[in-house]
Amino acid sequence: MKLILFTILFLTTVISLSAAPEKVKIHGIVKGLGNNEIVFLNSIQKEIAKVNAQNDKFEITVNLETGDGSYYFLYVPSVGPLGPSMSIPTLFLFADSPDIEISAVIKDKQVSKNYIKGSPMMAEYENIFRNLPVREELEKASVAYNKAFDRYNRVSQTQENLDVLKTAGDKLDSLQKSESQQLLTLIPQMRKSKALALIIYQYNNYRSAPELEELLKQFDPSIRNCYGLIQMQEKINLEKGCEIGQPSPDFELKDLNGQLTKLSSLRGKYTLIDFWASWCGPCRKEIPNLKKVYAEYKDKGLQLIGVSIDNSEAAWQKAVKEEQLDYLQLNDPKNITGKLYNFNGIPFIILISPEGIILEKGLRGTEVGEKVAKYLN
Repeated sequence: MKLILFTILFLTTVISLSAAPEKVKIHGIVKGLGNNEIVFLNSIQKEIAKVNAQNDKFEITVNLETGDGSYYFLYVPSVGPLGPSMSIPTLFLFADSPDIEISAVIKDKQVSKNYIKGSPMMAEYENIFRNLPVREELEKASVAYNKAFDRYNRVSQTQENLDVLKTAGDKLDSLQKSESQQLLTLIPQMRKSKALALIIYQYNNYRSAPELEELLKQFDPSIRNCYGLIQMQEKINLEKGCEIGQPSPDFELKDLNGQLTKLSSLRGKYTLIDFWASWCGPCRKEIPNLKKVYAEYKDKGLQLIGVSIDNSEAAWQKAVKEEQLDYLQLNDPKNITGKLYNFNGIPFIILISPEGIILEKGLRGTEVGEKVAKYLN
């Protein structure tokens, strides 16, 4: 989805630094909030505090480390649920001073910011984007894409509307790439910027460990303990930890009967692991191929494990029955394995040796059978 929204990547960790926390007051007006609940969340969307507003006004006081460059959310449950949905019930902010004042409005199932005062990092963060040469054109392209998306999906799915949507999407993709490149050019003159460090991490999270290490080196050592660079270092560590040739990270999950199964307990055979979910169309399309490979090689020493990241146990079990999966199925509703194996999309299929070493990863289609045959024929 190409809507220009602030994307929070799921690979984050709460930072604990040595600086003492200080009292921070977050307050303001959210028009349309009424007397409903508003929740203050950390970067991984865990609740820190919550209050009930009074006539659109709210005030939350918490103790926080204000100098680490971390970010937070204000969440309005009455607008919509956390996670993928058509609503935007959260507001992104920094809490880097004792007094943060917020003005926002709830409209069309979305919490929209008017302003956030008292946060130097928020001001810097917004200025970075505001001053990019590509920004004005990008905003226009975003509006055009959103209109085309809405027209095709909610008005009429004609070929003409689809062509307009594709053209708008291609232009937006091109401009977003330009934006990413322009952000990289800012590093030399902003080496001490915690705001830029966070942005660079967000926009480059997909890069390989060596590429991220080169980016990390460009920032001043004095900010190496800021949130964005700590996340970058963690991503590097994870990438290196699950490279081909490295031991497979261990995990323990429940099977269909609620029994815990540890990956390390299954060593002794070549093991294919399919990370999937019931709601993932490409995952479901990959299953017949996996079943075919498994049927061909299970008597030669292959075992197949399905690891679902469904947060709904009922949906997971229903899909298992529908697909008639007769191999080991495990459920990972908290997506622990996504962090361990550093995947941002599914299906994600890996092959592990009998000794627990990662042999292949990112397998799809005919490549699955070809790689299994390489080791078992």
